[in-house]
Amino acid sequence: MKEVLRTNGLKIGYKGKALFPAIDVTLHEGDHVALVGANGSGKTTLFKTLTGNLAPVEGSITLCGKPLGSYKPLERAKLFSLVLTEKPDDLFLKVFDIVASGRYPHSGLLARLDAADMDFIKEKLQITGVSHLIDRDFVSLSDGEKQKVMIAKALVQDTPIIYMDEPTAFLDYPSKVELMKLIARLAVEEHKTILYSSHDLELLMKHASTLWVVAKGKPLVAGGPQHIELDVEDYLGLRKQGAEDNTQHDRTP
Repeated sequence: MKEVLRTNGLKIGYKGKALFPAIDVTLHEGDHVALVGANGSGKTTLFKTLTGNLAPVEGSITLCGKPLGSYKPLERAKLFSLVLTEKPDDLFLKVFDIVASGRYPHSGLLARLDAADMDFIKEKLQITGVSHLIDRDFVSLSDGEKQKVMIAKALVQDTPIIYMDEPTAFLDYPSKVELMKLIARLAVEEHKTILYSSHDLELLMKHASTLWVVAKGKPLVAGGPQHIELDVEDYLGLRKQGAEDNTQHDRTP
């Protein structure tokens, strides 16, 4: 399996202070990994470091065989794409325009789309199930439809790695499950390496393939939901928090 990303002795944090011990992980083509942790556990900091927007406290990141820091911005745009929780809010943006904008790293200075680009865009719209929405205003879509459109844009960017920040946030449960199945299918059928963050532990334990569990001050733990040799809720401090909440509730007159 082709190696896409590797970290060696990677410590992440701010102002020289690491959030948790060194991280040594590897991502291969076709991997889809859920990064799970409580709010403030360091998920966003890890994403910022893996995308080169934040310098490591220590250690190294190798992306497609080269140090991450050796790539120029346009080169990085051809290696990884981002699906963020923030969405475009321009009232005049159509679905097709948003998805087509993903071709910018490949379309040259004039940003012109040729016939091959158009065919590629239509293919990714079809794969994500939003081809029927191309003439709709983006703001008129449901949250689930908006998320699929942003994933289609990431596919159009045609990068080996896709990072997704809380892709199931604000979705109802059926839509969350559908989106996780789409992520798994894209990893296999489109040969993408996908790393996505979430704090929806119950959903991930049922549907995720691989977990990276992060908790501030503790080592990152990686493995399948059924094979991780720890109590994930306890590791994240969620069980303790729940117990405290119940105790406070019991004391309420």
